Amino acid sequence: MKMKRAFFVYSFLLIFLSPVRPALGQTNTGVDAGKACPFSIVGVWRSDVTTQSNPVFFSFSPEGWVTLLGHSADSLPQDFEMIAEVRYKLDKPAAPRGIEFLAARGNDAFPAGATLLKILEYSDDSFTTLDPVTEQKTRWVKERTERYFLTFAARNTPGQGGPAFAMWTILDGRSPRVEALGIRTATGDAGKTEPTFGPIPAELYDRITEDEKKSSKDERSKDGNVIARFELTRAEFEATHKIYQAWEKSAKTNVLPAGDPYMNGMEFLRAAAEGLNPCGEKAKLLRPTQRERDEIASGFAPLQRPLEYIRLMRKKNEELHIKDVAFPWQWRPMIQSPAQ
Repeated sequence: MKMKRAFFVYSFLLIFLSPVRPALGQTNTGVDAGKACPFSIVGVWRSDVTTQSNPVFFSFSPEGWVTLLGHSADSLPQDFEMIAEVRYKLDKPAAPRGIEFLAARGNDAFPAGATLLKILEYSDDSFTTLDPVTEQKTRWVKERTERYFLTFAARNTPGQGGPAFAMWTILDGRSPRVEALGIRTATGDAGKTEPTFGPIPAELYDRITEDEKKSSKDERSKDGNVIARFELTRAEFEATHKIYQAWEKSAKTNVLPAGDPYMNGMEFLRAAAEGLNPCGEKAKLLRPTQRERDEIASGFAPLQRPLEYIRLMRKKNEELHIKDVAFPWQWRPMIQSPAQ
């Protein structure tokens, strides 16, 4: 590996020459600083030491590794050159007050052994460290390398229940990653087509979204598909994706809470919606109230309730809904080398 490119990072870790600037967004300055999102260090960061002459970025993995990356113009972050890799550990991952870097043998960037820094404050996209020896501060800023979306979709089939599901989409500049779970029809053991709750195949969710692109009707029309799509923060994605994982496991092991797939679908959609906006300053999605859910339950048969729930989610959040024509399928996380 080309260790020379990491030489200037040494000053970042041990000297901290750059002055700190105010943090962006909601900031937590300690355990009593008020309500804030759980801190997430996973991702690609730049620090005050990142300059055009020293374009080194830091990729923190959930497994406890931090990789130094050399910037490559017009390349995706996944293709940046790996310069070095060491271990890291936060004292309290969700609300840290210190971070430790551990290099077994040391290199041009990290001395052998442990380097401990205090964390003075953090937000969704930045944190500030203090070297207790030199008393110099450094600010880190997270780069945007992924985008997250949650889609609620259903097909209205008059007189009968249609598919209804929630779909998580991750964009990182390569092929989109999609996971969907909900209600669909399938052939049972007796050879009869019947509704079931479980994973939604790609051909089904593609067909519904393609139908939306081709249709000139209002998406809330009672004769067409109903789609409500929202962009998530990473915290929202992680919170709602845990719900997806739990329900997917229940579907695979056949331990769903109800025998009726439409009742399961309704409860799953509600849980996914309730997982949104766990914290932070992002515009809040409006979710159906208990009274509105009761009205859906009393006014519609179980097979229609998931669709009506999604219809109401769309109606309450029309300004936040992302239409297909505006969905950024071609988005690329192009990280620019900082100006000198």
